[in-house]
Amino acid sequence: MKSLRRIIIFVVPLLVLGFVVSMLYKWNYIQHQQRIPSEFNIPELNAGYDANKNKVDDAKDIFLGAMNYVANNPKYEILHEYKNGWPDGNYGSNGDVIAFALRNAGYDLQTLINQDIEKNPDLYTSENKGKNIAFRDVNNQRVFFEKYAQTHNNDYYDLNDWQAGDIIFFEKNHAAIVADKVNNNGIRFIIHHFWQYQAGYYQDVLETEAWGKIVGHYRVNQRMLSPKTETKGIRTNAG
Repeated sequence: MKSLRRIIIFVVPLLVLGFVVSMLYKWNYIQHQQRIPSEFNIPELNAGYDANKNKVDDAKDIFLGAMNYVANNPKYEILHEYKNGWPDGNYGSNGDVIAFALRNAGYDLQTLINQDIEKNPDLYTSENKGKNIAFRDVNNQRVFFEKYAQTHNNDYYDLNDWQAGDIIFFEKNHAAIVADKVNNNGIRFIIHHFWQYQAGYYQDVLETEAWGKIVGHYRVNQRMLSPKTETKGIRTNAG
C-alpha cells in the first residue's frame, strides 16, 4: 500500500507537469523553432503587384504591415465602432490585423468593402454593415476576398501553395496573415490577434485547429482595387 502511495505521489505531479508543459508549448508560451521555407524547398512567391507603387511587392508589404501592427502590442477588444473606422494602434480585434496589413500595401478595405456592400448588400450577412465597422468584421472580409482575391488551397500541408502575406480565414470567425517562417513540418507560422493574454502575435498554431478548419485562403490581386458587381459568390464549404 505504501508503495502504491509513493507511486501516485511521484507519478501524478509528473503527469500534471507534462500536461502543463504541453499546453504551454501548444499555445507558444514555450518558443517554437522557426525555420526558413527554403529548408523545405518551398519557393517564396510574390503577389506580382505593387498597389501603392513603393517598389515593394504587395505580398511583402502585407506581411510587413501585419508585423508593424502587432509590434505595438495592441490590446484585444471585442469589435466595436470607432468614429473614423480605424482603432488606434493600442487596441483591436483579429480583423484589424488584416485591415492594417492590407492598408500597408495600398488596399483600403474600408473603402473597398463599403463600396461592395452598397453594390451587393445581400451577400454580406454580418450585422456589422456600418461604414465605420464593416471592413473590420472578418465575415465581411471573407466575402470580399472570396469574390475578388486569388483563392488558394486551404490545406496547409500543401506547402508550396502557402506564402507570406496570404490571408486566411477559419470557420470559427477568425482570420490571420501567413508569416514568413515555418515549423519543423514546413507548416507556416501566422500573425494574428485573438486574446488579451496570448503569448505573442507571431505563432505556430495552424496544426492545433483551435479555430476550426480553414475555410478561406487568399492572395491579393489587382481585381480587388476595382471590384465588379458580376463576380463569384462565396463558397460555403471548408475546401
